Order: sequence, then C-alpha cells, then structure tokens
Amino acid sequence: MVKLAINRTILYVENDANAPAHLDSGTRLNEFIIDRLLSTGGFGQVFEGRVIRTNQPIAIKVESTSAKVQLLFNETSCLRSFNQAYNSLGLTQQAPFLKYYGYGVVNGIRFLAMEKCGENLRDLKATTALNRFSIPTSLWIFYKMITALEMMHKIGWLHRDVKPANFCVGLHDKHSLYTLDFGMSRCYVAEDGNLKPKKVNAPFNGTLRYVSLNIHRRQDASRWDDIWSAFYIAVENMVGFLPWRRAGDVNAVGDIKSRSDLTQLKYGRELYQPKSLTIIHSYLNASLSDDIYFYRQPPYQVFLAEIKSDLQSRQYSLDTVPLDWNQPKCAPAYYYNTAPAANFNQGDRSVRFY
Repeated sequence: MVKLAINRTILYVENDANAPAHLDSGTRLNEFIIDRLLSTGGFGQVFEGRVIRTNQPIAIKVESTSAKVQLLFNETSCLRSFNQAYNSLGLTQQAPFLKYYGYGVVNGIRFLAMEKCGENLRDLKATTALNRFSIPTSLWIFYKMITALEMMHKIGWLHRDVKPANFCVGLHDKHSLYTLDFGMSRCYVAEDGNLKPKKVNAPFNGTLRYVSLNIHRRQDASRWDDIWSAFYIAVENMVGFLPWRRAGDVNAVGDIKSRSDLTQLKYGRELYQPKSLTIIHSYLNASLSDDIYFYRQPPYQVFLAEIKSDLQSRQYSLDTVPLDWNQPKCAPAYYYNTAPAANFNQGDRSVRFY
C-alpha cells in the first residue's frame, strides 16, 4: 500500500505490484484451491485457482483482514447482487459481469471466488502499434461499457472506478466484455427504493485520469459520473492519450480537463470526433451544471443508439466489428489484471481521499 499526503488529505492508492503473494500454490480456501498468483493491484491480489469438486478454473481475489483499506466484502456484496438480480430476470444475453462462486475468510485472508476472464482493455491497448484502438473497436467498447453500466445502475449500484483495467474480454469468447473490480462501488438506492440523498463534500473516489469534474469538485458521485469515465476512455481509445495524461496533481488534472476541447484531437485516421461522442458529451456537460442531474437517469438508450448509428455509418454492426485483439498482430493472451503496461503511472491508479 502506498500512502501519500496531498493538500493535507490522505490518499491511499493501490497496493505495490511487487508485494509478495499472500498465498502459496496448493493453499485450500474452503471448496477452492490456489494454483498461482496472477496479479497484484486494485487493493488486493488475484490468483488462478480451481473449484475442488469440479476442477473448474476460476479467479480468486484475496485481501488480508489487516489491510488498512478493506474493499473485498463490498466487492463481494456488489458482484453477488448482480448475479442474483441477473438470474432472477431470466435474461438470455451474456451478462456483463463475472459469475460469482463464493466468499469466505480463512486464516486472516478474505477471498472472493469468481469466473476467470481474459485480458483487460488497458493491456490489450498496450499491444497495439500506436497505443490506440481503431474507431470501430473503440465504438464497440464504448457501447459495451454503457450497456454494462446501465445494468449495474438498474440493479442499484454505482461503479465509481470506471477505467480500462476494470474491463476485460472473455477467457474464450473475445467478443464479450465484462466489468470488474467493485471495491469502490456503492449502492445508491435506499431500502425504500428511492435514491439516497446527495452528500455534501464527498470524498474523492476513482482513478484520477478518468473521473469527472464533479468528482474533482468533491461532488457526490452519480450515474452520470460513471458515464463520464466511459466517455474519457472512449476518447483515449481512439486518440491514444488524454491531454492530462502527464499531469500527476489532482488540481492540475482537473484544470486541464476543464479547459480541454476534446473535439480538436485527432481521432485515428478520421478528421473529426465521431458524432456519437459529440452528442453524448453535450448531455454529459449539462450534467455538470445542474444538481437535478444527480437524481436524473442518463438516457442510456439514446447513447447506445448514437453509437450504433456511428458503427452503421462505417458499415458495421455490433456483431461484425473486426475487434483489434482478434486480428493477427495482437500479442499473446494473458490473464485477468496482469502486470501494468509500460505507460502505467500515478494517473492510472485507483485512489481514495480521506
């Protein structure tokens, strides 16, 4: 765990990627067994493991019970509620989150067992020649992100840490996208079904590069702020960078965000920003200026229709987009939340101000 003091506040960031493994290969966690360490980060470690009874390969995320920032129980509650809600609806389409297998505490270690998935978007983008995705692939990702966030919001949760490393493709089906890492997620619906009231001077939660200006201003997070983060990711995927990528100070990043005209960037081989991004950005900008948007549901279907239209104007549908990672030049596959890409810096890390 890295601890930094910024403007007299305390900032906790992700655990050190070089920290030793919490568990050895062969360790048994109730009905699961550990095989090997996959990654360290996101306030915990992720292992490859198996369900002992069926030998089903799974991912097991662990956290010490003595960790200063404990998020795994919250993540478990979130993922479990997603699975329960999805199963109760009897939906047939692919769920945008991983299957939940179990949770427990053994010998000072909390663990969450879940479905194993493939590479995350941060690492996939790092395998491209110019560190950016094609426009069709970027539009496909944006569509899938908004679809996942809409379902998450309908179930009653905010993600609050939307970033490329928290989305991965399927382990075998590379045409599926899953959202991950719900440690910072929060249920925004009260027990009576109404939205919880807006907090005053809310803490900073999220990843500096992708949070909205509302979060910089210590406004309470809403559904709109998750969409803001997905929008920033869409721009970065198409352009290759965001104008504030080299700024490390929270105030400097916020200042550049407020002054940047993202329509003036070069979007791959195209002259202009895709129309869907321009339209969605106009909705998002309105959400910054009026408190009523905190309680207002984003028009997800409007956003999705605009992205679909952009794909159709390029002669693609969601099913026919030639996703970049399925093309021959992509690097070999690795697993869920692997080692950071070469351009990983402080702005990529999940943070929480207290």
